[in-house]
Amino acid sequence: MTQCSRKTLLMASEVRSGSTFIAESIAYELNKNCGYEFWGLTHEKFSHLSGDSDPAEILSTLSGLYLDKCGFASSKVMCKALSIIHREANKSSEVREAFWGDNTYWIVVRRKDRIKQAISLAVARKSQTYHFYDNPDKAPDRDMTVSDKEISDALQAICLSDVFLETFAQSLPENRSISIFYEDYMKDEVGHLNKIHALCGFEPIEADKYVNLAKLLPTGKQAKQQANVQFRNWFLENYY
Repeated sequence: MTQCSRKTLLMASEVRSGSTFIAESIAYELNKNCGYEFWGLTHEKFSHLSGDSDPAEILSTLSGLYLDKCGFASSKVMCKALSIIHREANKSSEVREAFWGDNTYWIVVRRKDRIKQAISLAVARKSQTYHFYDNPDKAPDRDMTVSDKEISDALQAICLSDVFLETFAQSLPENRSISIFYEDYMKDEVGHLNKIHALCGFEPIEADKYVNLAKLLPTGKQAKQQANVQFRNWFLENYY
């Protein structure tokens, strides 16, 4: 396979947006129905980037992504790394071409309900449990409580990252990117998966044959629901 035929599918997102669940759903579906390996979407391969990172480091990371037989490499990219990549793309035409050029495709994942996202982040920060694959009743965050202040702090971070992702999505070529909200994805998984298939040039899947094989499990649902009611009431009285 020549270098020019190499393509990249990248998922842009931020914590607690549902992106890991969506990434797993995509990867398992493409593996089951097409035999493709897109497990990179579930891993943040660019998370090591820092303020000192340069074009060489970024391009080296990109070229080191696993390349599947279908011609695609893949990874998830979070806001901090995206900002560094964007900074270096303004300095390096090679980085710009690598991430905004004809051979790179983007899925931008966001969440509509920012308060629920903020509660999830506050709980994850406090419990240090971001992903859980065992019995939910054994999860460290099962009965975790968080204060209104902890949720408010998380909400500020969530809102900033969401505006960043919205701005980032607007910088992408329309024919090589799609934006997905977690809530919409959960209502129509097959419809969104077929949009991804179309984006990558793959054959569509049939709804009656689709089964979600993602392994990530939701945890602390009852505590988060209680926090949701509590914080919304507090928030409406404490905006100043």
